[in-house]
Amino acid sequence: MPLDYTTLSDRAQCDAATAEVDFELRSFSVRDSNLDLADERAERTQTSTAAQLARVEAKIASNDILLATAGIDEETRETATDERAALLVQRTRLQKRARQAQGVSRFLADVDVEQIAKQVEVLTAVKAGIATHRATLPA
Repeated sequence: MPLDYTTLSDRAQCDAATAEVDFELRSFSVRDSNLDLADERAERTQTSTAAQLARVEAKIASNDILLATAGIDEETRETATDERAALLVQRTRLQKRARQAQGVSRFLADVDVEQIAKQVEVLTAVKAGIATHRATLPA
C-alpha cells in the first residue's frame, strides 16, 4: 500500500517526519552493529568451545591409554575411570553448546539481519518520499 504523503500538510511536518525516520534509521544501524558484535562473540565462543572440546578429547584419549595399560593398580584404574566419566559428561555438554550455536540461534540471527535490511530499505524510501513531497509545499 503506497503511503499518502499529502497527510504532511506543511514543511514543518515534513521536517518532523524526516527527523523521526532518521531516528528509526539510526536505531536500525545500532541494532545492525549489535548483531555484528553478537556474531563476533559467537565466533569467539565457537572457537573457545572448539578449543575446550579438543582439550577434553585429549584428556579422554590419555585416560583411555592409561586404562588400557596392563598392570596398573586398582586406585589408579578407579581414578582414571572416574575422570574419564566426568570428561565424557563435559564433552557432551561442549558438543551440545557447539550445536546450539549453529542451529536455531544462527537462523534467527539471519532473520534479524534480513529484517533490518528490509526495514532500512523501507525507511530510506519513505525519507525520499517525504523529501519529494516537501519540495512541492510552499515555503
